[in-house]
Amino acid sequence: MNRRRFVAAVGASVAARAVAGCSKPSDLRSLPAVPTPLAYDASVRAIRAVIARDAADTTLERDAWPRLYEHGAPVKNVVILFHGFTNCPQQFDLLAQRFYARGCNVYVPRIPRHGLKDRLTTTLADLTLPELGQCVLDAFTYAQGLGRCVSSVGLSLGGSMSLWLAQAMPIDLAVSVSPFLMPIHIPRGVGTVAMHALYTLPSMYWWWDPRVKQNCLPLYAYPGFPTHALAEVTFFGDKIFDYAQTKPLGKGCILVTNANESAVNNAVSRDLFAQWNAKGANYSEVVLSGLGPPRHDIIDPTTFPQAEQLVYPRLEAMVLEDPRC
Repeated sequence: MNRRRFVAAVGASVAARAVAGCSKPSDLRSLPAVPTPLAYDASVRAIRAVIARDAADTTLERDAWPRLYEHGAPVKNVVILFHGFTNCPQQFDLLAQRFYARGCNVYVPRIPRHGLKDRLTTTLADLTLPELGQCVLDAFTYAQGLGRCVSSVGLSLGGSMSLWLAQAMPIDLAVSVSPFLMPIHIPRGVGTVAMHALYTLPSMYWWWDPRVKQNCLPLYAYPGFPTHALAEVTFFGDKIFDYAQTKPLGKGCILVTNANESAVNNAVSRDLFAQWNAKGANYSEVVLSGLGPPRHDIIDPTTFPQAEQLVYPRLEAMVLEDPRC
């Protein structure tokens, strides 16, 4: 996120608040009920039906299809992996295979409106909070039947989805890597007002890297994003804060931050954890250092091949050595 570009857009957006008939963002008016666990076979069938649906959609990249790595029976550890904003399940595939090789059943869902073959699509502009909430709920519902201990690991928007699980569901462990609650250097109070103002304007398209534009890697991810989608992602984080007035249901949660973060405001995530811990959650933070130049995506091996040596073992240890399991 280019701070100067963001601030310029915010200034224009604030002026636009006076415009009549502005767009109205979506909402999540209540936390979902905790679902009844499915039997193992029912969980596998449900996930395979989702995979088959996406496989039949000719608008989707094959790399975007959800993944299920399962051992044919319930196991001790089940892991849900939530990919990041504008990326797709391929981002987490190598980590998924590593968890599978260590005995886990692993599900990698596709976040709605991600993974289209048309990399310049603007469909993310129509992303809604109910879509995100339903994606998280479905993933947890299906995962419960795959084994005894359910954990989630997510990056960026996926990290926010892990936080939503920590608030709303009795998940054994939620690991949130660099959650996208607010862009870097933007305080939450200012950012929330600015994002609502930004939503009043027609959605604009911003490149992740204006120097290379559509040639931005990885090729299975979108090279940019609509500004309405950016706003919705931060509104999703706002809803987590709203419901954090009550003690979260998650048994454990770890915030994983990069000491050399380039895109998100880690201080906002720490504020959320402080709010949770004030209510007795006893959640923790792990700060990763030595990852090189500033970066946000510390998962995708296409753009950060060092992740397999520097990040994956730490995440595996968090999940597989968690005392709750």
